[in-house]
Amino acid sequence: MTKNDRKPCLYTIPSGLSFVDVLAQGIFEKAGPDPLSLARMQILLPTRRACRSLREAFLRITDGKSLLLPRMTPIGDIDEEELSLNLSGMEEDFSIPPAISALQRQFLLTKLIGAMEDKSHGIERDLALASALTRLMDQIHTEDLSLKDLPALVDDSGLAEHWQISVKFLEILSEHWPKILEDNGVIEAADRRNRLLKKATEFWSKNPPDHPVIAAGSTGSIPATAAFLKTVASLPQGCVVLPGLDQAMDEKSWKLMDDTHPQATLRQLLLTLGVERKDVAIWDGVKATARDREKMRLLTTEIMRPADTTHEWQTIQTRLPVTPEDFNIQRYDCAAPQEEALVIALALRATLQQKGKTAALVTPDRKLARRVAMACRRWNIEIDDSGGQALSDTKAGSYLRLCIEAVRGEMKPVALLNFCKHALCLPPPVKDWRGDIRSLDKYLCRGPSFRGGIKAYEAKLQKLKDRSLNTDDLEKTIRFVDSAFAPLLNLAEDKKPKPFSQWCEAHLKVAEFFCDPANLWVHQDGDAAALYFSDLKDQSQYLPPVTVEDYIAVLEQTMKTIPVRPTFGLHPRLMILGQLEARLVEADLMILSGLNEKTWPPDAGEDPWMSRPMRKNFGLPSLERSIGLSAHDFAQALCAKEVILTRSLHVDGTPTVPSRWLQRMDTVLKASGLFPSDALRGPYLDWARKLDHTGDYKPWERPEPRPAVKDRPRKLSVTKIENWMKDPYGIYAQYILGLKKLKPLEQLLDAAMRGDLIHKVLFRFIDKYKTHISEGAQADFMKIVRDELETLGLEDDIVAFWTPRLAKTADWLITHEKAWRHDMLPAKLEVEGRKIFSGPEGDFTLTAKADRIDVSSDGTTSAIIDYKSGGGFSQKGMVSGKTPQLPLEMLILEDGGFDSMKPVAVSKLAYLIVNGGGDGGKPVELSDPQKIETARINAQEGLEKLIAAFDDVNTPYYSLPRPEIAPKSEYNDYEHLARVREWAALDEQGDGE
Repeated sequence: MTKNDRKPCLYTIPSGLSFVDVLAQGIFEKAGPDPLSLARMQILLPTRRACRSLREAFLRITDGKSLLLPRMTPIGDIDEEELSLNLSGMEEDFSIPPAISALQRQFLLTKLIGAMEDKSHGIERDLALASALTRLMDQIHTEDLSLKDLPALVDDSGLAEHWQISVKFLEILSEHWPKILEDNGVIEAADRRNRLLKKATEFWSKNPPDHPVIAAGSTGSIPATAAFLKTVASLPQGCVVLPGLDQAMDEKSWKLMDDTHPQATLRQLLLTLGVERKDVAIWDGVKATARDREKMRLLTTEIMRPADTTHEWQTIQTRLPVTPEDFNIQRYDCAAPQEEALVIALALRATLQQKGKTAALVTPDRKLARRVAMACRRWNIEIDDSGGQALSDTKAGSYLRLCIEAVRGEMKPVALLNFCKHALCLPPPVKDWRGDIRSLDKYLCRGPSFRGGIKAYEAKLQKLKDRSLNTDDLEKTIRFVDSAFAPLLNLAEDKKPKPFSQWCEAHLKVAEFFCDPANLWVHQDGDAAALYFSDLKDQSQYLPPVTVEDYIAVLEQTMKTIPVRPTFGLHPRLMILGQLEARLVEADLMILSGLNEKTWPPDAGEDPWMSRPMRKNFGLPSLERSIGLSAHDFAQALCAKEVILTRSLHVDGTPTVPSRWLQRMDTVLKASGLFPSDALRGPYLDWARKLDHTGDYKPWERPEPRPAVKDRPRKLSVTKIENWMKDPYGIYAQYILGLKKLKPLEQLLDAAMRGDLIHKVLFRFIDKYKTHISEGAQADFMKIVRDELETLGLEDDIVAFWTPRLAKTADWLITHEKAWRHDMLPAKLEVEGRKIFSGPEGDFTLTAKADRIDVSSDGTTSAIIDYKSGGGFSQKGMVSGKTPQLPLEMLILEDGGFDSMKPVAVSKLAYLIVNGGGDGGKPVELSDPQKIETARINAQEGLEKLIAAFDDVNTPYYSLPRPEIAPKSEYNDYEHLARVREWAALDEQGDGE
């Protein structure tokens, strides 16, 4: 018999009370007036954060006065040093091997999987598989089971074949993994925690401490912890304080509850401790205040009632009559997570209007927590988030990630600019780095995507030099980037795998070149990144040689597992808590959010390694136990003084299902004769919807600028005349304001690029075959196509899509050219011309660059041809003047305005639409002499009227004066500047002029 044979001493602090505050008050009362008695006590708590919360609770009780606090020890992350200090003289009993680091464990398992030829699928998938195995091992050690028992599962003849394969694969853990741990002199962290707790349990059973020991806040879900709590509860001066044990639940419900019930874990703990609910006392100092929330606790018991006893809801009006005043709860069903976050932020902001009031958001939804934190920043509120932020999402983490992604992206514009424009990317040797990168972005990065790394930028730079631009600074920037990235580019150049440590060293060298280490490795995120890369380099010996893609995959999978939590500069009265932290910490306002099925409660899911019967046979708990733990945390918070419940009706556009607890609450309210929408109503959803709404908003009117005549353009090309007719505002923005739309980064093959590609191909082809079309023309055409596609550097799938279409164009064009050349032969390609027109305010110059001018064999007539990749062109449009490009070029040609060409009569106007569709191309020709003459007259008169109109200062540059002939949005670069969608909507409603 041990020295500890007294009956276990257990207490509980009911739900609805601040656990740490009530616990601190009770401890303070037990200590009495002697200040040293408090210091002799030892308090065991679930987490380090709980220790900090209890310390703060003591300060609140004493109004900040100094006192000697008890020793507070976290059980969940207990270490050898803490135990040896507490158990003086028994250090030799705690000589347990150190725990393996998380990174070393994952890398060793990855190496083990990679050595299995039939199981390895590349380092990225091996790493993910290793991560899944670590989670299984954590469960096994947490439940104090042995890996050696895994092979026994195969003996079950009832197993499906795929489960037998799974168990066979788990021989990695049962046979190979223990030997690897032994060779490295380490053990699993969960295993080490269990060993330490068992040692402490055994030692305290034989050698009870001579000071009070209080274990508080734990539900004993871990078997080793439950056994340790049993020992603590049996110590002469020991006790256990449980969180929120429901002593009002009827005995039938207590016996019938399943693993999803919030009290299921506590019931199992009481069974382990060998006590009944009636043996658990109320913690000192609670009885006088517990009545404040007694009715809400009873209602929570009803809401969480096991399914087998829910028929009792029929009598709730007589057993537990309630009124809306009994529910100090608000509920908001929001449209989407953005609205939910704003509702929560408003509730947190309103809390600060009341002096000293505190508020806490409790949610398992990390995305929602980040949204709320961002929403609070509109009021300059930085909120404490206990979950922190993944290292990969911090400033330092994103900088390091973007650095290596630029190399994986072969230094293409998007990847390179993402890195170079990062806030931390400020290389010390460069005085105006931001300005240099803006120039690089503007002149070299815009337009079609291209391959070739730094050499591609140098090639584009040579083209800029041909335009007589000063490119010295651009050239310096390119050379600087090339030199700085050299360590990584040299490794990535031959595409062969390299040792992981080489990648790591080169990565850090480049990162520190672009950012001073004094700025990179500072603050919480910098410290975390420094520790991470230090550990990464130490453990890289276990990884095989990798490519840059593999290296990035390792970073992505491991960086996201490292939380970074700020330690200062946060609001003292607001916080975001995880479910475990919220169990012990209560605020005046508790906001429970993300209350949808599969979020809160979480989806029980499926075990990828074992079926449910296999888990049961092996000794693992049911998958539904996580729901029960989550339910306990929800029930605890629901009994707080003031509660707000929120959920989103849609997440990512998908309808959601409300949490089962919300559905149960609605049922209980209806059974009580109350309407949930009335009983749980609050103002914040209406506030959120009105926050960014303005009632007196008036759409912008159609712009109609009237610049001075002297500022209006006196020269336009034939292609701009149609724009002048259809959208004068575009001419105003381009030629008077001097605005020009930048091309997108890594521009896809859009209509404009397609047209440019087709023009280049056709010019080269026609230039080669000016006189006649010979054999091999089709092959030459496709060779030109491949050359131009290669120059554009397009992705392979785009090239594969357009090559067969342009082959169809080649067939059509060759057939068309052979027939066309019976009358006409090419004379000029891309020839420039001009013609002067007289206007009220002076001469106006019309310019043109004709794609092609053909002349008859006798030189008496000509044809003007323009290549198009699409669009609506017709004879009617040319005759009427709606598409005046070719008729205007006819005026220039017949006036002798084209370079090195004599005036010659025009007998044909033709658009050749070549886009690979249909037969490959389509001609739109105008050859009727009468229609040609009408087109000439309309073009002449139309342009003269246009010149005269805009030579009048009272003529405005309207945006889209005639919507029926307005250019399409994709061809209108100034639609957004003109705010077309505002005033166009106004006109459609009949409110315009």
